[in-house]
Amino acid sequence: MPFEALGEDVLLKIFCFCDISTVLAVSAINKALRRIALSKQLWLSLVLDPRFRDALDLPPPDREKLECLSTEELIALVKNALVGPGSLWDSAHDVTCSATLTSIRIPFNYMEDRSGARLLPGARYIFLRSMTQNRLCIYDVWSARCIWEHLAQVYTMCEVDLVPGCAIARVFFVRTEDPNALTLHVEEVDLTTGASHEVFDFSLDSIVSGVMPWVIMGDFLLATVLYSRFTDAVLVLINWRASTFVSLSRTDFFHVKLIPGYILSMYQDTSPPHGHILVATALEAFSDHWQSLTDDGAGLAAQLKAVFPSTIRINGLNITTQERLEYSGRPMRSGLVCVTSDPLCAGAYNISVYAFQFPEPPRRVRLMERIGNRILGMAGAARGTEAPSVLAQAVLCYQFTPAVSAAGEGCSLRLVSARRVLHQKQGHCPRAILPLSKGNWIDVVYREGKCTGAGRCTCATIHPFVGSILLRL
Repeated sequence: MPFEALGEDVLLKIFCFCDISTVLAVSAINKALRRIALSKQLWLSLVLDPRFRDALDLPPPDREKLECLSTEELIALVKNALVGPGSLWDSAHDVTCSATLTSIRIPFNYMEDRSGARLLPGARYIFLRSMTQNRLCIYDVWSARCIWEHLAQVYTMCEVDLVPGCAIARVFFVRTEDPNALTLHVEEVDLTTGASHEVFDFSLDSIVSGVMPWVIMGDFLLATVLYSRFTDAVLVLINWRASTFVSLSRTDFFHVKLIPGYILSMYQDTSPPHGHILVATALEAFSDHWQSLTDDGAGLAAQLKAVFPSTIRINGLNITTQERLEYSGRPMRSGLVCVTSDPLCAGAYNISVYAFQFPEPPRRVRLMERIGNRILGMAGAARGTEAPSVLAQAVLCYQFTPAVSAAGEGCSLRLVSARRVLHQKQGHCPRAILPLSKGNWIDVVYREGKCTGAGRCTCATIHPFVGSILLRL
């Protein structure tokens, strides 16, 4: 029986499980299904989908208000949500954009450490570290309540992972219960009930003098381990559920990110023009390198000392896919890297890289060139303009789509947009922020841009195929 022959109610329920890109593709290529793909009930479901809202850090939805909108208005809401609000550097709080302010009241003792507060992905939960009361806390912004508290030492460094599709958070931190012993600890928190329990706890020997948590994603942890009083440090990837680990080269310390099933990293090409290369490596590439965590206290430390410096280079493994950083045909060097879920394509990720050009090799400047440069600089000053910058700075946006099979079929990493910026702050455009505030509360500001036309809206830029369909609706 043809798919189109199914009842409209059945087709509608099937579409409600799809992401926006799938619905738009169906509406563009199948006339028989277009009416259902553009139904109000379906687009209401898509707008309320937590995957879409969390990827864009949207404020709490007003379902009653959304139900009063037409299909066209719901689609316009999606377009507006996809448009970034602009840089905080260019406009302090961007009062011209659509902003919803949500305030929560937190006891004053916690607020003494407000500089340590940070929004978790999705901008619904705030993570706080109270140095005055030695506590870790998670607050629900939408309900203005403290969900979870945990005693911790002063200056405890933490990383938090929100499990997709469920109200579960995992908090990764290092405990110092003994002056000579460190413990890697993972606590799992039910964000609905506040109940929590330990899922991983591993003690290190006194050989380890310090640990810096980097990230937790699913079953995997990344941390820098310093196992001597000097400079011997190594980046460690741990599968906490299987109690195994692999040590990575110290040259891989920077720009390493974890996404489900993959590790993202950056390395410099050894051959000219020596640009940086963005690499996605499947975690399966480490299958022959995992080592077991022993049960005795000296286990991980002893193994680290035994394998150093024979650590693994990520770019020395079987790379799944890679892209060279380039802007206007010039090789670029990586700075800040940010990874977020794609709001339109389920399972895909958007990677933003702040990059800048390598400086040109020094060369002897002739007298006539000096005179010409001086004249150009003076002419620019007369016109009220500055001389062009020597080094280009840009924000490069990539879309990463994981493989659809174990064989790696369908995996892709592609550049979807690039824009010139004058400095790094121009590339920082958070959708939700915690502005400084006085008093015993925290303000959470959700910043949403407005799609004022094809030139302003970035839908087609970020998603060339899907965005062009969305703009035509």
